[in-house]
Amino acid sequence: MALSKGRVLQNVLAIALVAIGLPAFLGSGLLSALVVIPLAALSIFLVADLVADRFVTLDRGNFTRTIGRCVLIGWGGGIAILLVSLLAMNAMSWSGSLLFPPVRILMDAAALSLAACLLTAGVALTVMRKAASANTAKMVLKLILAVATLGSLYGCNKAQAEGWFFPTTERITALSLTAAAFFLVNGVALLVVGFNKLGNR
Repeated sequence: MALSKGRVLQNVLAIALVAIGLPAFLGSGLLSALVVIPLAALSIFLVADLVADRFVTLDRGNFTRTIGRCVLIGWGGGIAILLVSLLAMNAMSWSGSLLFPPVRILMDAAALSLAACLLTAGVALTVMRKAASANTAKMVLKLILAVATLGSLYGCNKAQAEGWFFPTTERITALSLTAAAFFLVNGVALLVVGFNKLGNR
């Protein structure tokens, strides 16, 4: 899937900004599961853009291949942002050995990010079908994703601050897998609806 030079440059700059800015701002706080998991889910913004760009050429014949590539490229971008950020944090505050979150948390982050990418692809298809233009659809998608992301972060912080939720590894894993299952089911449902609405162009 070809991306324009401008889009590639924008994505590289965004990754660099997050990868350098977050470690500099958070330091070792970047190792927290409540940072790692949302950070991996930033891939949803790239998936939304990719699906929107490919919508005009989408039909039943290339649906699975095209959507699959959009999801995997976006998901890979989110994981790349996470890994580069963690490596940058280690480089900025080297302690003699690499510091990484527990493997279980990294797996939770990867699973939730992938499921969120599938859901985002389904939402993007729905918005693209109903929007008056591609630019309007992209604006609506970014607004929806930004509100959902900020709302999730606020909700997690509020729950922790009020004592409603104590983020042990086991609880985070259970919550992540529950959310991933919810995203997966709804994402697949939206994609099936999108496939059926496309028809043969």
